[in-house]
This record gives sequence, structure tokens and C-alpha cells, in this order.
Amino acid sequence: MRHPAGPLLLLLLVAIASRAQVFGNPLVSIDEQFYRLIGHRMLAGALPYVDIWDRKPIGLFLLFAGFAGAGAWSVIASQLVALAATVATAWLVFVMARRITTRGAALAAASIYILFLTVAGGESVQSPVLYNLPMVAAFALLFFASEAEGGPSLRTRGMAAMLLVGVALTIKSSVVFEGLFFGLAWLWMARRDGRRRGSLLGDALLWIGCAVAPTAAAMLVYAALGHFPDWLFANVTSILARRPELPATAAHRLVTLAAIVAPLLLCFVLRWATRAGPGADPERARLRLVDAWSAAALLGVILFGIWYIHYALPLFAPLALSAAALGNSRPGRAYLALLVVGAAIVGQLTMARHIKSRGDGAVLSAAAAATRGHRGCIFVYDGPTALYDAANSCLPTTRPFPAHLQDLNEGGATGIDQRGEVSRIMAARPDRVMTMEPAYADENPAVRQIVATALARDYVPLYRYAGGKQQLVVYELRGAQRE
Repeated sequence: MRHPAGPLLLLLLVAIASRAQVFGNPLVSIDEQFYRLIGHRMLAGALPYVDIWDRKPIGLFLLFAGFAGAGAWSVIASQLVALAATVATAWLVFVMARRITTRGAALAAASIYILFLTVAGGESVQSPVLYNLPMVAAFALLFFASEAEGGPSLRTRGMAAMLLVGVALTIKSSVVFEGLFFGLAWLWMARRDGRRRGSLLGDALLWIGCAVAPTAAAMLVYAALGHFPDWLFANVTSILARRPELPATAAHRLVTLAAIVAPLLLCFVLRWATRAGPGADPERARLRLVDAWSAAALLGVILFGIWYIHYALPLFAPLALSAAALGNSRPGRAYLALLVVGAAIVGQLTMARHIKSRGDGAVLSAAAAATRGHRGCIFVYDGPTALYDAANSCLPTTRPFPAHLQDLNEGGATGIDQRGEVSRIMAARPDRVMTMEPAYADENPAVRQIVATALARDYVPLYRYAGGKQQLVVYELRGAQRE
């Protein structure tokens, strides 16, 4: 571990070991499946927001289109890129942590980042696993700005940092809260260095321009193609049009997310109780900057108001870096060790539970076999959208992500009428229909009734997988003529 490459090798081994359960599994996450579906369809000529709809920024889809270029290896390709992004992000956490704590504690903090990803659904290619890297790199530029002597000016370093934020914004728009904090921090640093108001205004405009440039470029491309309204609706209007979730659902998700983050938040209490922290003024100033980043990231999650478990993933880099300061006290080091061991165990158990409930490659192959010989488009009303590619099927709708057709909070927010679209699809009598049974609490009961009535009247079940609270079922149209 004294060798310069030793910590990087250790972090790589931790990342590989922590994710080994899911390597090659195409059903890790419903989100990843859908991004992969969009990537494959983009290679076939589909245009996001027009031919296949979602509200994520275009950069995410471009990444998955690149993964789709690997063909049958697209799942592994995406997971290897996610692995590399995870290790690179952890390495940056380690490098920064070395400025505020010991080598061992810095390694523990970097490992905590890796291991907590597996606790909160980031064991594969969830979007935060990808955009955390440019965001942490942007913060690193800020973190080390006071050490820079010669070379690029503060203005240039700020431009680089905010351009990285802009790249992250093309993967997930929710990073805007942290991006605002970064911009304000750069302005504060420029003001501290004696910049005048006119110069500060110029810096602010330049840094804002760098942050919005990638998104603006995507907007201009869609405008040139004649699809600016489609881009605007998907990226702005539809986000604001989403309805609140049911109170019980929102409360349950918030409690679950808080339980995951609580062990890391406890580090702040332990730091105060044990008076752990660096002794020199520069290191204390850096730690305060890290704490401010943690607060900004937490505020962003709270204000966003949607608390799926994977929304905790952007919190782990700043919180792990803040926790690194515990390495300066004996009780703190013991707690860091406890976090590493606890996250490793909980993460593995969580992944095993996910694999059982969601299925794996064998489940997808069996479901695809049940669609063999289908004519026309199959319909995944609920379940893994990976079936469309596995079954080599066309899409029966421009809104193939199940939640867009069935979630109560998506009603009126996706540009279609849920009941009308599902009625149209079922009236076409698709040869195969996949669903999950029973319905879930936030599902639109009127939409479910349309599907349930058609299935009871015209379909027979071909395949079932019961891994969790819901069963995955593939139905066949009675009397369907197979190709």
C-alpha cells in the first residue's frame, strides 16, 4: 500500500468484489433496462423525445447508445464503464481525503463511497454512478484551487469545473442544485482573492455559460431538427407537470432513504463529539468546504421531492469525504471500519434480494422464449422493458416505460392520456403481453382494469416468475398464429 498505485488497485478490487453478483445481469434495474432500450433504438434511427419518450437529458441516452454498439455485450460494456467510473470517483475521494486525514482513513472513505452504492441500488449502471464522476472532478478542482500556483488562472479552473457540471447536467438535471453551490463557491473564492465586482460579473457569466453550454447545444440540435417543442416538453414542462406521489408512498421512500444515509450523517455528530478533524488551518478550511458540499447535496435531494432509493447515490461522495476526518481520532477510525464492514454486508444482501425479486438473465431468456413466434409488437405493460430487445420486438407505443402508462403521478405529465393509450394498445390485440401481478399501490386502477379485462377475456398465461411480492407473467393471445 505504500506504492503509489496501491490504493488505486485496492479500490479496483473493492469495486469488483462489491459488484460481482450482478455482472452480466440484464435485469438489475428497470431504469437501466429502459436506458439500454433507448440506446439500442437510437442505433436503429429512433430519436429520443420523439420516437421513444423519456424526460432524462440526452447525454444519458448517448452514453447508452454507445454501450448498445457493443451488441450482445452491451450489458457487460455498460457495467464495465460504470465500474471504471466508480473506481475513478473513489480515487478522487481518496486523493482529496488525504488532505484532511491519514492514508488509511482516506482509503476507508473511498471504500465507503464504493460500498454504499450497492446499498442504494447503484451496483450497476444507475445514472448517478456515471455523473458522480464529473461532479466529483468538478469539486476536486475547487478543493485544490488554493494549492494551484502558476498554470491556469482561477477563471480558467472555474470554467473547467463548471463545464464538468454541464456534462453532468446532460446525464441528470437534478445536479443543478450542486452546480449552483459550485458556482457560488467559485465566486466566493474569486471575491476572496480580491476580484472587483465587474470582474466577478464577468466570471459569473462565463461560468454559467460553461455549465449550460452542453444542454444548450442539445437544445439547438433539436431546434434545427424541428423538434424543439418535443425537447422542451420532455426536459422542462413534463418535469413540472408530475403530480405528487401518494403521501404513504412518499413517506415510506423518505424513511428508507433516510435510514440509508443516517450512518453517514452520524459522522458529523461523531466528529464533533471526538473533536476529530485536521489541525492546520488550510485543512480545516477544506473540510468546511466539503461539509458545505454535503449540505448542498442533501438540500438538493430534499427539494427535488422524489425519494427513490437511488436518489441517495449522489450523496455518498461528499458524505464519505466528510466522514474521512474521523480518521484523526481513535473512536472515529473504529466507526469508519464499522461503516466499511456494515456497508459491505448490507450491500451484498441487498443485491441478492434484488436478484431474487427482479430476476436475472435466465428469467429474461425464459420470458423471451415465451414470446417466440409472436407477430407484431409485444406489449410490456409492466415488468422488464429488456424484453423488447430480447424478443426482437417493435414498440407498441412511444411511451414504452411502464410507469409512464400506469403511475398515478404520471397522469397528464407525459404528453399522452394513459387510459386512451393503453386502450389503443390492447384494442390492437398484441400477441404477447407482460405484466406484474398484483397491481402496486401507486398504479392507476382505471388503466390496470383495462389490461386486466382484456387479459381475462382474450389471453392465457404462458410464463410466470415469482421472485418477490409481485409475479412476472407473460400472456399469449388465445388463438394467436405464430410466425
